[in-house]
Amino acid sequence: METLIEFQNAAIGYEQASPLVFPLSISIKKGEHCLILGESGVGKSALVKTIMGILYVGTGQYLAFEREMTNPSAVLLSYVRKKIGLLPDRGILLQNMTNFQNIALQLKYGHMMTGDRIMERLEPYIAEFGLGPLLDLYPCELNADQMKKVGFVRAIVNNPDLLILDDPYEGLDDYGVNRINTSLQRIVDEGETTVLLFSRKRILPAPFYKKVAYLTPNGLGSPREVSST
Repeated sequence: METLIEFQNAAIGYEQASPLVFPLSISIKKGEHCLILGESGVGKSALVKTIMGILYVGTGQYLAFEREMTNPSAVLLSYVRKKIGLLPDRGILLQNMTNFQNIALQLKYGHMMTGDRIMERLEPYIAEFGLGPLLDLYPCELNADQMKKVGFVRAIVNNPDLLILDDPYEGLDDYGVNRINTSLQRIVDEGETTVLLFSRKRILPAPFYKKVAYLTPNGLGSPREVSST
């Protein structure tokens, strides 16, 4: 089974001399949906940025899709990022683009889809999330729930191999939380995408998670297996 993400005794953070997390060791295989919990400031977002190749590992080893990421080339970074769907903390969107342009960005430039193919891909998500009234608006015109919804669709519309969600429940009401969980369950049932979710809230793990771990500055506690019963 393909290993999607693997860290071995890695040090991650914004400054090599003072890493936020060390040592970090974890392996996530295809279909091994994982929930990582951690308080604010322990390095969740830094870990997400390291996975995406924005921050580099100071010491130790990091592999993405079984490729060495210690000093990745531009071609390798592009390959890895195309395989990942990302909802960053706060659901960051590009403010100078409409919500439609934000959602379609990777499809248009990453996969060279035409306008007709983009709309064909987006139509089910527009219906599922009620995005119609939001598409021609700009991110600054959205409330927190709407911004997370648009960001979530942008992350999943490409059917990524790995879906990374960084605090997706922050700012959402119960309805918004349930909508994301329902969509995640559908994605898991389809079997194409592996979910890696980070949360500062001590949430009850959904049944599909295979591993739950706690992130601290001293690394990840040994991920515990989640029973399917």
